Amino acid sequence: MTPVLNYTKRIVGVVFLLLQHHAFAQLNNSQLFDNITVNPSDSGKFSIAVNNFNYLRNTEYFNKIELGRTLFGTQLHPTIGYQPTANIKLNAGVFLRSDFGATPSINQILPTFSVKISNQKHTRHFIFGALEGALAHQLIEPLFDINSAILNRIENGAQFKINNKKVFFDSWINWQKFISQGSPYKEQFTTGFNFTPTILSTKSGFEILPTLQATAFHRGGQIDSDSSNMVMVFNGALGFTLKKSWQKTFVKQISASVYGTFYRENSNSGYLPYKNGMGLYPTIFVSTKWLDVMVNYWQANKFIAPVGSSIYQSVAQYGGFTEKARKLLILRLMYNHKLADDLFLGARVEPIFDLKNKQTDYSYSLYLTYNLKHTFTRK
Repeated sequence: MTPVLNYTKRIVGVVFLLLQHHAFAQLNNSQLFDNITVNPSDSGKFSIAVNNFNYLRNTEYFNKIELGRTLFGTQLHPTIGYQPTANIKLNAGVFLRSDFGATPSINQILPTFSVKISNQKHTRHFIFGALEGALAHQLIEPLFDINSAILNRIENGAQFKINNKKVFFDSWINWQKFISQGSPYKEQFTTGFNFTPTILSTKSGFEILPTLQATAFHRGGQIDSDSSNMVMVFNGALGFTLKKSWQKTFVKQISASVYGTFYRENSNSGYLPYKNGMGLYPTIFVSTKWLDVMVNYWQANKFIAPVGSSIYQSVAQYGGFTEKARKLLILRLMYNHKLADDLFLGARVEPIFDLKNKQTDYSYSLYLTYNLKHTFTRK
């Protein structure tokens, strides 16, 4: 089969199929989001917040694109906050990560500082410093790594967000590597946005949500002493979601989405085997009272995303192996449960079927998160 020759016909065909199922597509990672809370009633008050994230993610991958590994450990991020006004909050804290068995035992220590400014209705927000980043950007996995909540939880830079009943918009720049005069390495940053408006929402629980997502990865600079070539890569996704929700029923939601994705290197680095690529990513999602089930299909040609999940790429995570055409079917069984106030458990089993190479891999994950937030009342 010639991969990805006519994406227009394929997208139309998949959309027609999904319309018959009234379906959706994003993973429920809400318990892994970072959120800086600004309450109008907390003006002039101090607060504390403690985020504890415990993780076990084991990928039993034996393919040539991504090698299997185990991520097993815990994160702790305590912060102290102060609201000088009803719509401004200052946060300072320290982020600690410990991968079990690592040397040293605490293998990441990062100071964090944030300023969050919200409008009067608290629907628009500007953040400077440590961002509401990683999985909180809510990008699809081919564009953004599912492991970012573990490996790259803290992002620093600037962010503008809109979040209300009609639209979710997130734009940000994550400055990952700073350089000074004569630095032996190049500066590095990632920027991106997610624009997801709700164009239809009925009282019966039916919604239509188009989505436009994009990322840009830059590695360059002018004042460093690194003589290697600059890298500039763009990725994007255009799609939409159909969603039907119910209350007080066994099936809580049935939804579907489809995305067309693209890749383009806008530099002549010589590091990447392809300059352009495309992908198709439809999904069906069913949420029930007991279990969530998701099916993802991925078909791509020469697709590379520097900050995307490795399994979707056409170039191997290590070793330089390339595979132009990718064709995957992913089944996800997910369990989410609230154990107590602010304490949540998540478990996932995710077999992956490589339809091109006739190979099956799988992964399983266990997440335990605790989010404590307390505001001190003024005497």
